[in-house]
Amino acid sequence: MGRGRESGSSGIPWAESLYRTRCTGRTGIHHAENVTTMREVSMQSQRSSLGIEFSPILLPRPGVDLKKWAVIACDQFTSQPEVWEAMQSNIGDSPSTFHCILPECYLGSPDEEERIPRIHRRMREYLESGILRETEPGLVLVDRETPHTRRRGMVIALDLEQYDYRPGTKPLIRPTEQTLAERLPPRLKIRKDASIEFPHTLVLLNDFRTQVVDTLFSLFTQTAPTYEGELLLGAGRVRGWFVPEGKVKSILGELLLKSLEHSSFLYAVGDGNHSLAAAKLFWEELKNRLPPPQRATHPARYTLVELVSLFDGGIQFHPIHRILHPLEPARFLEFLRTRSPIQVRETASFEEMKKEVDADSFRIGLLQQGAYHTVQFPSSPHQTITEMVQTAIDAFCSSNPNTKVDYIHGDESLRSLASGQDTLGIYLPGLAKEKLFPLIETQGVLPRKAFSIGEALEKRFYLEGRRITPS
Repeated sequence: MGRGRESGSSGIPWAESLYRTRCTGRTGIHHAENVTTMREVSMQSQRSSLGIEFSPILLPRPGVDLKKWAVIACDQFTSQPEVWEAMQSNIGDSPSTFHCILPECYLGSPDEEERIPRIHRRMREYLESGILRETEPGLVLVDRETPHTRRRGMVIALDLEQYDYRPGTKPLIRPTEQTLAERLPPRLKIRKDASIEFPHTLVLLNDFRTQVVDTLFSLFTQTAPTYEGELLLGAGRVRGWFVPEGKVKSILGELLLKSLEHSSFLYAVGDGNHSLAAAKLFWEELKNRLPPPQRATHPARYTLVELVSLFDGGIQFHPIHRILHPLEPARFLEFLRTRSPIQVRETASFEEMKKEVDADSFRIGLLQQGAYHTVQFPSSPHQTITEMVQTAIDAFCSSNPNTKVDYIHGDESLRSLASGQDTLGIYLPGLAKEKLFPLIETQGVLPRKAFSIGEALEKRFYLEGRRITPS
């Protein structure tokens, strides 16, 4: 999967030493303290250039059942509404972020318009009843165990003025995939009258040399966690440590500035590209109605995310597969032949097909009712295989409007869905994560659904929140 650090490795010794030096007040360190003072003064102006903001964070009050409170990202299990129905049955009317989101499997449902006002009412209820408690400004360090791996991150607000999803822009915070305008309206509807945001966005930090998150963990997780508990669906456990701004802002600023020396941009949106784009679109619309003094401080200028090191050992890139239905699978294969000199080979099993695809970055697999084939494409220095296939799918669906495409996380879900009649599964290879920042720098955004961070049950759960209206 490329370079990676074990989740749980220690941070950068010089950074830890600098932080502890500041905290001890020992003699013989006057020069370091003077530099620190200058850096802290300049951090107020630099903070916006680093794209971060320390905001108060909303956490469920003690006594709230964390297993029912936290639910998986809304863009998971889009073809399996029964998973969401089972969660709803388990949660009932208990306090839960389930009542504050719109799962994508319900987009276009008859009651979609009724669900959104209910979401807004439940947010206000949680604020007014004290189910949510608000911290002082700061961040949360998050340790997430999943059925497959473990990762560490920090929940912090990012400045939407430093983010842009429009093609050709080169901001500090960049999308990793093409933003589809048609996917923004449902998210925008929810955000427009929402009092709170609950993030499922994972933003990747290019910190191979500076180990930002590891360093903060080594400094600030020696006490009992602020929250801890199991997650629904057998998705593992999560622990979080709240760290106030006053303790962390200087050392975090140092680490981010050091990281920026080695890259033209710091952050790449891993999961939640469209959620972040909707937050940006909402802010741009709101900003134009605000007097200039309010634009710098309005809470909607910022959005809460989980920031994770790209090189954390728990960050693993997985492909996002495709399902086409309804169609006659042979027609799609013939369509591919008209576009490129492909080579098709039948394999004896899914495992053999997967092994061959994973060994070649320009090969895909096709699944249909227990039959498995590999398709070899000519290699290209200008396109990834995902871009080639997505372009072909878009063209096919444009000329065959009855055929729809769905995006599938995980091998087993793909195999299950591809077993149906008039259905074709497309297995795609993964992307080596060390290629991500160079690809975005040279080619811009990747095609939509180019990769996924982990399997479905490794996705971020909604847990921490943040006010996006003035209190």
